[in-house]
Amino acid sequence: MKTKITVCILMTLMFFSGISQAQQRKRAERMQKTMIQLTDAQKEELKAAKVEFAKATIDVKNELNELKAYQRTLMSAENLNEKKVFENIDKMTALEKQLMEEKVNMQLATSGLLDEDQRMHREMRGDRSKMRTHNMNPRKGPMQKGDRKGFDQGRKHRAVNALGLSEEQQAQMKSLKLEHKKVTQNLREEMQELRLKQKHLLNDEKPNKKDIFSNIDRILSIQNQLAKERVTSQKEIRNILDEDQLVLFLSKPHKMNKKGKARMHRHY
Repeated sequence: MKTKITVCILMTLMFFSGISQAQQRKRAERMQKTMIQLTDAQKEELKAAKVEFAKATIDVKNELNELKAYQRTLMSAENLNEKKVFENIDKMTALEKQLMEEKVNMQLATSGLLDEDQRMHREMRGDRSKMRTHNMNPRKGPMQKGDRKGFDQGRKHRAVNALGLSEEQQAQMKSLKLEHKKVTQNLREEMQELRLKQKHLLNDEKPNKKDIFSNIDRILSIQNQLAKERVTSQKEIRNILDEDQLVLFLSKPHKMNKKGKARMHRHY
């Protein structure tokens, strides 16, 4: 009897092991299909371009990280200095521009390395990647729509527990959120259009660097405006909270939103 049980267990393990190996082979085959097949010469040139990009941007990235840390300090201060915050946002925007322009320079410098089939493969892979990211987002997609109401109610309950908001404060928070959404709606819609335009400009047969950089300037201008609108909204939220709530709010700026769970360190 024990022998039969042992044999059954071994057969079951072998069965699942076979399934696992088959799945791994399929994943490897899918990865192989999604990879762009490059020649040795292409690999070397792409590597050189990446190294040049890293050299050109490492100091800018470090400075940007320092400004982001400083932004968190400014936003968590008891007395919010809006002027300093806005100045810091402007500095970050300038550095973001340098990074985006350097990235474009690298992309344009290496775009000629790929043949037409490789470029099409890269674009298709990018579209598939965006689709997977969208499907993995728990807040998006048709499957989550039916559960959205319950999810929002649970999040609202946790927010109230976090700060102990009264019903009046909750109503004020909701009003602020709607007003902020209304003020920024057009900017956010334009941003989506500009990002799509940027993709087309970069994938054009003969990319126009002037048009690309001009589009970057507009994108960053909107990001800058949205960042400052968020700061203004955060300032208005502070006026709703009492002294104790404000202390809790400032002690966890990375966890709270407009209902008591705000990401105040977010700039763009």
